[in-house]
Amino acid sequence: MERMSALETSSQQWRGRVTQSDAAKFTVAHKIASQSASNVPSLLSGGSPHVTVTPDLLSTPTGSPLAERKKRSPCQKIFKSKTGGNIPSILNKSSPVTSRKDFRRSFSSPNDNEKNDVAIEGTSVSVPQADDETFDAFFTRTTIESVQDETLTLGEEDLDHISETASQLVIKRRSVRVNRRQGTTRNPLRALAAREDIKAEYTEVKMGVGERELRRMKVEELSKASPMAVEALAGLASKENFSAVALKKVENNPIVREMAPYSSLMLLQVKGRRHAQTRLVQPIKSSINQGDDFILITPTDVFHYKGEFANVIERAKAAEIGQYILQQKDMGINTAKNLIEVDENSSSERKKRFWSLLGGESSTVANASGAADEDGYVEASLVAANKIYEVQEDSLLPVPEAWGQMPKYEILNSDKVLVFDFGAELYVWAGKRACGDERKVGLALARELWEETYDYSDCDINPIMPMTPLSQAELKGSRPEWGLCAKLTENVETILFKEKFIDWPDTAQQSRIKEVKKDLNRYVPPVSELQPCDASVMLETLPLEPDLVLEMSHLGRGVEYYDEEERRLLSISTNDYKVWHVSEYGKVLVEADVNNHLFAGDTYVVRWYYLVTATGRTLKGEPSKHNVTGRSRVAYFFWQGRGSSVSDKGASALMTVELDEERGPHIRVSMGTEPPAFLNLFKGGLVIHMGHHEDTSEKNSCRLYVVRGEVENEGHLVEVDLDAMHLRSRGCLMLVNSISSTIHLWHGAKALRHTRKVGSTVAQRLSQAPESVMGWKAGSSVKIKEQFEGAESRDFWEDLGTSARNAKNKYFSLLEDEHTYDWTPRVWHLAATPDSFQATELISSYRSTSVPNPLPILQQDLYSVPQPALFIVDGGHRVWVWQGWWPAESSEGEDFSATGSAVLRFNFARRAALETVLEYCKLKAKAQAKILAAKNYKKVEVDVDVVEPYLVVGGMEPLEFTSLFPVWMPREDVTTIQEKECRWKPGGQYLVSDILAQLSRTCYSIAELTARPLPDGADPLHLEVYLSEEEFSKALGMTRDEFYSLQTWKQTEIKKKANLF
Repeated sequence: MERMSALETSSQQWRGRVTQSDAAKFTVAHKIASQSASNVPSLLSGGSPHVTVTPDLLSTPTGSPLAERKKRSPCQKIFKSKTGGNIPSILNKSSPVTSRKDFRRSFSSPNDNEKNDVAIEGTSVSVPQADDETFDAFFTRTTIESVQDETLTLGEEDLDHISETASQLVIKRRSVRVNRRQGTTRNPLRALAAREDIKAEYTEVKMGVGERELRRMKVEELSKASPMAVEALAGLASKENFSAVALKKVENNPIVREMAPYSSLMLLQVKGRRHAQTRLVQPIKSSINQGDDFILITPTDVFHYKGEFANVIERAKAAEIGQYILQQKDMGINTAKNLIEVDENSSSERKKRFWSLLGGESSTVANASGAADEDGYVEASLVAANKIYEVQEDSLLPVPEAWGQMPKYEILNSDKVLVFDFGAELYVWAGKRACGDERKVGLALARELWEETYDYSDCDINPIMPMTPLSQAELKGSRPEWGLCAKLTENVETILFKEKFIDWPDTAQQSRIKEVKKDLNRYVPPVSELQPCDASVMLETLPLEPDLVLEMSHLGRGVEYYDEEERRLLSISTNDYKVWHVSEYGKVLVEADVNNHLFAGDTYVVRWYYLVTATGRTLKGEPSKHNVTGRSRVAYFFWQGRGSSVSDKGASALMTVELDEERGPHIRVSMGTEPPAFLNLFKGGLVIHMGHHEDTSEKNSCRLYVVRGEVENEGHLVEVDLDAMHLRSRGCLMLVNSISSTIHLWHGAKALRHTRKVGSTVAQRLSQAPESVMGWKAGSSVKIKEQFEGAESRDFWEDLGTSARNAKNKYFSLLEDEHTYDWTPRVWHLAATPDSFQATELISSYRSTSVPNPLPILQQDLYSVPQPALFIVDGGHRVWVWQGWWPAESSEGEDFSATGSAVLRFNFARRAALETVLEYCKLKAKAQAKILAAKNYKKVEVDVDVVEPYLVVGGMEPLEFTSLFPVWMPREDVTTIQEKECRWKPGGQYLVSDILAQLSRTCYSIAELTARPLPDGADPLHLEVYLSEEEFSKALGMTRDEFYSLQTWKQTEIKKKANLF
């Protein structure tokens, strides 16, 4: 025994060596405990009026299964109408269900020439009688006389024959097993003849099943070869008399839905741990607590309140419900576009809007959360209080398999009418094949059930007020006014009803989706009346700092990144990088001293070795001394120049795969959109030259470069044509003379301090470039001369190939401008989608949010999108709407001609864009007034003039507009297209208010409508609508009523004769 005891003791010693699991640290309980050192209000005490009370039965620890305790559900009682006699009875077993008459709605199909359930009576058929007892009908009758006539004669030879075979007749003794004979059965024929219930004849009934099945098979065979669907063939084969159908009279009054499944203000609470319950609660401020997520729904807005201590299941479920409501326009919303998220850290404006709807203020704070284990308890208690009935004749019979638990989708039968009682929500669900009488009975019984007093004394919780302590909750009472007594029909259920089911199918994933190739050249057809964009959202939404994410690690700008959630500082250090020049013929490793010089006509592959070091912060906010350095990592950039060929671009992608021995991530980098991490590799020394690396032609001794970048380590140079039109008063340029080994660093009059620092850093790096790339004179030292706008030296203008007087006419100078230019230009692309008009902001890939970015957007951002396009360009002191052009030919090279409907759709989009920019300018002036008042410490806002926006067209932009872009190359092909329209002038700017008035004009003279081009905004397909009554009769020879009473083809012929088509 001692040995057995020792073995048993040693077998349990491993438990002491295993450390305790730290899983509890990541639970909601630990989150609540770490937030406050004080005790959380207990569920048992009932101290907080907004915390769910757990009864004494709940003694399981947090996280233990609640299914082990006995659930308390309401008693199953049959509900009958008071007017028809109420006979309640407790159901211990399944309630007897009366037999129901099967009901089917009629529907048209190719084989329903006659009704399916109609029987055709035929002739009477006699049943053959069984044979009689003597079988006289079977055997031949034999008479006695025929037997007597036959005589038998025997002779001696017969006896001899018997003696020869006598040995065979000797009986030998054998052991025979005697089988007892069983009693004989009754003659079946006699028993059959004695039955009196068998009829001698019956009436034949012909159902026609065989004929219908043959026709169905024939239609199915035809449908396989037919391009039409079976439903279409069914409609063609239908022989119903639709002229006899009496349609309801249409009224113009607004539709008031009876027993709608939503109201004007609803507050949904999402609570639970396994299957989070979504329940309707009273829309007041005291219903909100920090332990759950809530959805507040109004006809115009959808709010998602994020409780600080809500678990991940509740957070994900609430976000999913909010997005579904917006996308499907569910729960009665009509104009809401975005899900407004609200938490304790949200802006005061959002919090004010949210709390004001609930009767609170912006300073209102949500109630404290309950204990950590209340989510599971409330979820189980709410489910146990569910009551589901089925309509049977004049009663509501409980459904035992769904009573007191989460219902399953399989209980929804298309032939039935069900009533779901969830406390504050009561739904009458009718299947699509349910009888009309049952629907009416179900609605009447549901209304009576809703008006009756509820009784949840048998439950652990009152589902109408789940967050009220059990000691204070009323378990009996009347339904609240904010509750829902609604009716639903199959396939049109709301998300609030669907969330009550444990297995509601996702029809979006089950349906078969056909992939359709997106045609980029096809303009999206907008609706006839597009709503302008929300200018306040455009103004308030600011771009974020660029962040490169590789291998699930945030690298930021390639130097360091601070993770606010994890409170870690990540430092990125570059170990090495290599550059390969790639072409369709192969790859060549670029030497280290010139690997920072790239050419716009080539492609390159850059391999980057780097380390990520993680560190924290001290209590003082300084970086901690304790660092953790990870493994050596590698990433591959394949850079593609703007002038590189398609084959070279493909070769760069393939060569990246071939060079990747470490299986690192691949990043495609296009010229002009380089990420900051890529630019940081060259430490301000990246130079992008024009042409190709292999060019053997003699290069110009003077070259011009534009300085790009907002941070010194990210500065780089881009070569442009040697022309004064590239000078920008807000930027820096670099003019290089290789013969005299001189670098002219030109600073614009409004160039900011950080822009000049970037220019100086890049100039220093360029002066160290080898002679083989820049062509410096051998043995000479490179000199850097700083030039300032308005005070340039003579040799600068000589190297630029122009004079100061001529240069002023080529670029827009801000030398004499008194405005400040410490702001960043902003550009939005406006596009019409099938259901809305949206604005998307264009942002620079290497933007910096800490300093103004003077020239962030490129010309190609406007010209590379499908035309005609619309953009809003905020140039600080000026705001423009840039309008594209109608292309002369399609992408396939064919001649392109805009149809009348396409022009009309574009005019609708133009009108929405002009209305958007007018509202944007008004809100911008108000925002600037608030900023000036805050700077001057004034309570009253300062008056700021509203900027008047202008319209410019592609190909004819003024210099003031093109100066907002670092490089602008005129497009002669676009200018030619615009000149053919004879509508716009080169360099013209047009007031938006005037253009909008032109687009909104509703009356034109006959001369204006017959001239070409047509007036802006006129519908080319219906020009007659713009004529006055007098001119209409004169031009078309009849009144409007007479004209529109004609057929369409006759109207077209008359308009052609009047030159209005």
